[in-house]
Amino acid sequence: METKVHFESLEHADRIKGIAKLLLRRNRLTPHVLVLCPDEDFMQQLDETLWTIHPEAFLPHAIASDDAANNAKQPILLATHINRDNQAAVLINGGLEIPPELQGFSHIVDFVDAWDENLKQASRERFKTYRQLSFKPSYIPPSKQNQ
Repeated sequence: METKVHFESLEHADRIKGIAKLLLRRNRLTPHVLVLCPDEDFMQQLDETLWTIHPEAFLPHAIASDDAANNAKQPILLATHINRDNQAAVLINGGLEIPPELQGFSHIVDFVDAWDENLKQASRERFKTYRQLSFKPSYIPPSKQNQ
């Protein structure tokens, strides 16, 4: 099974809101998801955002804990390290570096921070690195992200 890697464009300086909107948009189509957060603060903010992103939508999720059985029940698991408890098929990279342990995910989502030139360049470097790791990353332009 070949792992798909794609980059989505973030037009505004809010990666947390971008991830929340992606999850909201893909909720009915996506198997279990692991969102890799760069730190605890990011994870807490994303957790809060997922509760409030849309008044009529609920995205079942949890912050990873030491309770593997509870983690396993979560369709969306937020963690600061790779956690396989919910057998996520999709990995969403909330950080600015390529995550470790990419094997076993059928789909990896990363982001292009289009609002900042330095961060955009860092996204290009991650794109190249995915290629060097034998993945075939693709880019989904903003006009096609909502389809």
